[in-house]
Amino acid sequence: MSLRFPLRLPAGALFVAAAAAAALFLSLTLSSAAASPPPRHGTKLVIVNDDGFSAFFSGRYQSADDLRQQVASYGDTSVAVFEWCITSGSRVNFPTTAAELVGAGVTDFGRRGDQLAAETFRRLAAEGVDTLSVVAQACRANGMLCYATMRMNGDYAPSPKDDSLSRQFNSDFWRAHPELRVRGPKGEDRTKLSYAYPEVRAFKLAILREAAARDIDGINLDFLRHPPFFGFEEPLVKLFQEKHGVDPRPLPVTDPRWGPLRAEFMTTFVRDTRNLLDAASAKHGRRLGLSARIDHREYAVLGCDLATWLKAGLLDYLVIGQRTLGGYEFDLAPFVQLARDAGTGCAVLFGEEGIVSGHDLTAAEDQLIKAGKMAAPERDSLTLAQYQARATRWYAAGADGVHLFNENNRAVMRALGTVPPSPARP
Repeated sequence: MSLRFPLRLPAGALFVAAAAAAALFLSLTLSSAAASPPPRHGTKLVIVNDDGFSAFFSGRYQSADDLRQQVASYGDTSVAVFEWCITSGSRVNFPTTAAELVGAGVTDFGRRGDQLAAETFRRLAAEGVDTLSVVAQACRANGMLCYATMRMNGDYAPSPKDDSLSRQFNSDFWRAHPELRVRGPKGEDRTKLSYAYPEVRAFKLAILREAAARDIDGINLDFLRHPPFFGFEEPLVKLFQEKHGVDPRPLPVTDPRWGPLRAEFMTTFVRDTRNLLDAASAKHGRRLGLSARIDHREYAVLGCDLATWLKAGLLDYLVIGQRTLGGYEFDLAPFVQLARDAGTGCAVLFGEEGIVSGHDLTAAEDQLIKAGKMAAPERDSLTLAQYQARATRWYAAGADGVHLFNENNRAVMRALGTVPPSPARP
């Protein structure tokens, strides 16, 4: 049987029908399987993360040209994906209607760098500079992909001695909705917003939806910054009681029955993120990717159902790391196998934290430095030789590449695009 189309269908209707069919085809086909970014200048995938704040804090980023130059400096390296963090706390560093700029409305800052960063964000926005768009365009000009990364729960607890961080980084949504925060077993306020509430998920998705409207290539969900995502909130307690017939509040948060319940809420969020990317993909005319960075020890307890995410083809690359200073080691092979068994093409990367010692500058330390009473605290980082020796092991375990966090060494980014030789034996 042949299909016959009307011969006199108006040209405009044909165009609309064709466009609708193309959008539907793109949505159906691109959401069914992962599409790992290809390596660049090498055989292994190298991804670098910029936290979108520290260089504003130090004064290194003060203009759109500063951002372009930073991205261009990766041009001769193996960096294939440049992750640009768009959130600090639950505020943002690019103009949106979904959340406020970092430092908006704050006049009293704990650290000089915080004030400089906030003033820079305000000035750039007033000048019409969209930092995310600038970075995305610079990535495209230099042959890299740009993923906007969101720290999943970075809000700060107010402190009686210093609440400057919570004032600067926590959103107006966070302040307006204490009832939507993570709770302890006795109802204690644990600061973080809880993904058990649809309102919280909608707030986070609104930020990501505005990011996806820019000319980016994907979104990264950073689950290492900062758990927890759930506690003993009423929706979770009620669900636990319905499924297991006991009050969960006397139980530890690590009870294995918690994980699947938390995963129901978090998988909903991840699917919703994939769906908004599919909608944006139809508008951009290309697939926008989705990735996640998780802790190899805690992911299941925190509600990250990797097996489901991988089998459903929700992720294009998965970063496995550890929520601590760098230099850690663990067995990557089970995660590689999990992704291979899913068969959806998701790449698996070892997540390196470059800093191995030190801490973030406190407001008290900044005042002492300003008064000349102490030197700026130093931090130690992994060396090129250490990275190469470590990469040999991760690649031998099946890693598709390396994800670099808190790292700016271009020599590292050039070297890790290929498999380093095994260390010589004595």
